[in-house]
Amino acid sequence: MQALEKIRLNEEQVAILEAGESVVFSATWEDFEDFLAETDYRVEYYNGEVIIMGLATLIHEIIVTRLAYFLTGYYSGKPFYVAGSNAGIRKDGREGHYNGDILVIKGKPEYQGTSKSIIVNPHLLVEVLSQSTLNYDLGAKRRKYEQIDTVQEIVFVDPVEKEVIVCRRTEQANVWTETLYTIPDEAVDIDGFQLPLNAIFANLPE
Repeated sequence: MQALEKIRLNEEQVAILEAGESVVFSATWEDFEDFLAETDYRVEYYNGEVIIMGLATLIHEIIVTRLAYFLTGYYSGKPFYVAGSNAGIRKDGREGHYNGDILVIKGKPEYQGTSKSIIVNPHLLVEVLSQSTLNYDLGAKRRKYEQIDTVQEIVFVDPVEKEVIVCRRTEQANVWTETLYTIPDEAVDIDGFQLPLNAIFANLPE
């Protein structure tokens, strides 16, 4: 296999990323880690493949910024940290690397090895869905998040349907609840924070 760090994106692949789609390469874990150190793209690693994320839409970024603002206010004065998508997420000792749109850490951050940007103890994760990553986020990525012992909630936000799904860990091993919020004025419960659904989707551009 050609080493991933020697692969350069061609014009067609760059256009795909600029259109908001993803580009996928098969690669070894070692090749991925070399590529991760070099690239400016947001990348993930799952099941022997590097997933390079395309540019996010303006609406996606508005919703992420809005939710991060709300959550930062909610956790103010509490032992929590709210971070964005450039912080990597791993299950310690496993060959997988992910980026949530919003990452919440409870207590002291724990890092992968000597890294100061890859977290192994996330408390809550938020994903704002897009058409290109929807199946991956709700499927394989969700399962990997659920396997991280410290994760208590996973929040999926759908800008198209204007819905929110909150997945919450229960005291029973490997059992999660799932709550779907669809009514505009109902309160979405995110880690005890009550936020009206319509506050998430209010005043978005066309």
